[in-house]
Amino acid sequence: MKKVKQLAALGLSVAMIAGLCACGDNGGQEGSSTPDSGVQDSSAQESSSQDSSQEPSSQEAASNETQESGKPVTLEWWYRGNGVQKDTEMVEDAFNELLQTYPGMENVTVHFNCYTGGEYKNSVILAQSASQQIDILNTVGLDFAEEVEKGSFLALDDYLSSNEALKGELPDWLWELGSIDGHTYIVPNYQRAANMMYFITPKEYMDKYGDIDAMREVFQDKDRNVETVAATLEEYCAAVQAGEGTQKYMPSLGTSYSTQYGFMDRYDTIYGKFIKFQDSDKVENIYMTEDILKAYEISAEWYKKGYVHPDILTISAKDFEGANMMNDISYIYCMNNQAGDEGSVSQYYSETYGFEVCAIPIFTNYYITNTWAAGGNGITAKCANPDKAMRLIELMTTEEGTELYNLVVYGIEGTHYEKLDDTHIKTLEYDGTQGGVDASYAAMKWIMGNTFHAYLNQGCKDGDNELALEINNATDNDISDLMGFSANVADIATQLEQTQAVTDEYRMALESGAMGDDWKSYYDDYAGKMNNAGLQDILAALQEQVDTFKAK
Repeated sequence: MKKVKQLAALGLSVAMIAGLCACGDNGGQEGSSTPDSGVQDSSAQESSSQDSSQEPSSQEAASNETQESGKPVTLEWWYRGNGVQKDTEMVEDAFNELLQTYPGMENVTVHFNCYTGGEYKNSVILAQSASQQIDILNTVGLDFAEEVEKGSFLALDDYLSSNEALKGELPDWLWELGSIDGHTYIVPNYQRAANMMYFITPKEYMDKYGDIDAMREVFQDKDRNVETVAATLEEYCAAVQAGEGTQKYMPSLGTSYSTQYGFMDRYDTIYGKFIKFQDSDKVENIYMTEDILKAYEISAEWYKKGYVHPDILTISAKDFEGANMMNDISYIYCMNNQAGDEGSVSQYYSETYGFEVCAIPIFTNYYITNTWAAGGNGITAKCANPDKAMRLIELMTTEEGTELYNLVVYGIEGTHYEKLDDTHIKTLEYDGTQGGVDASYAAMKWIMGNTFHAYLNQGCKDGDNELALEINNATDNDISDLMGFSANVADIATQLEQTQAVTDEYRMALESGAMGDDWKSYYDDYAGKMNNAGLQDILAALQEQVDTFKAK
């Protein structure tokens, strides 16, 4: 594959830096406190805003001439994915051939800079340090707020204000997730906005030993507490063990209250493992909340009673849950995130696991958090051709670019997939919803743009997109009150690193219950080391930022 292009000549470097005069404004917001996306000094910005009739500089004129004259333009698109694969260059060539049939892109070539998850962030940092060309930068795997803070992105407000088709493609709450301090810096990739947590158990066990109506009532009670949930689970486990044997275990309760894959109340991620519950304004560490303390205590009791596997600290949960739940030694339930009503999700996992299951949703509506795992694509402040870059992002997001988007996601028809009809395909090297690094070519549709324009392969179900849009647009959704919030952690980076190291040392023993009666003294040691590592500094800094954001 073609090597990533570098700024090899001084003339090109000068031209690109000069292009920042066009790229580096603050989205037309005079007097904004938002960190400037470019490298202009304040006097240059002031001069520009006060005299818009001024003649463009020779460098700006040269950049505009390049775009308008049809001279070749190369866009460097950086994103996380499967890295360079056998057919990446072939797909890139086909992509560019098709791209040049779209209005405004006749002279544009795109170079794919795709890196695996483990490589992506470091590769971006090195490229930025070496002033390599990056025109479109995907935020998956990066710290979005950090990139905005250091001026990596161009504010997109002016572009979006004149592009109703693109602006209207995404809901308002999603645009907020692509914004910081009132300015939009990325076009978010679009997918299902929220999942539901489900309690999954073999139907045979539920029919023999459980009361599904009573369990549903407890799990879906918005005022449920740790003790009530624990008592319901313990009663069920005791009954299963009495009928099936004592080697039928539960996941530890601590695990269910330290992750969204469990019974935790809904929360927003402030930064890392620091959260704010939906109905609270208090920033907390996820491993030190009141609920997790009670869950640690109950987990220790479960461990002594034999409800938790005695080797919980060394076994792999995946060997005992899911499709393994009917084995002689197994968990009696697991927690999964999915979407849909109880019946359809129960059917899905029954087909997946090979035996009938009951899937009880633990909420009755969906919650859209303040974080967006799918990230988005932004134009860098150093991009010499931001109009072309914006046009490419538009094509990846709107219906107009459906064929182009599916080409970059699935590859070439006849080589990487067979087309069955206008919306269905059969991928030739994988049966799941997306291919991996071992495929000749496969990209992740949720990273590349708008998943609602993706073909459905054999790993997808008819109705998936309709269900996702129904969820995204549901009027009874709970939506975070921190949309658009991003924490600045520059001043607490050391404390975050130190507290994470302490947590890595203590977390599993506390969550598992394996400490037994010693859990409280072990937790006290943990809390003391956390405070010594700077916990209170972190809480104070993040709390101040949350309070300031909400005050606006």
